[in-house]
Amino acid sequence: MIDILKEIYDPEIPINIYDLGLVREINIDEDKITVRLIFTANKGCTLADMIAIQAKYKISKEFPNYKVSVMSDYNVKWNLSYATNEGRTMLEEIYGKETVQSLENVTIEDIIRPKFRVENLDPKSYMAEIIDRRYKEFKNWYERHRIL
Repeated sequence: MIDILKEIYDPEIPINIYDLGLVREINIDEDKITVRLIFTANKGCTLADMIAIQAKYKISKEFPNYKVSVMSDYNVKWNLSYATNEGRTMLEEIYGKETVQSLENVTIEDIIRPKFRVENLDPKSYMAEIIDRRYKEFKNWYERHRIL
């Protein structure tokens, strides 16, 4: 199950949802699989549904005889302590150790919220810019760490 969840990446942070710490619970019963997810920006995560749908699809594909339920939990705020050691290392590789350390006592919402107070902000343009920037950062990181 963990290997499946490690194939799903947060669209804004190029790290899989398991190592990022977004998977908070996995329950496997007789014929039912339940996964509870949280999101880095909590209620402000515009792509939460996409992550949940992708998780449900991948799990259902691997376990066709199970009823799969993926729940989005907006009551729990993500923080850095939820990331695995591998996830934290990935965050440090992408954003730098100092930036990651600055997240230790705050949530992503504390960082994002002030940016949304800007007048005349177009959310779609803002998100497109952020995703494009994250993609370029990931691509640069990937090129620096490419094995072949």
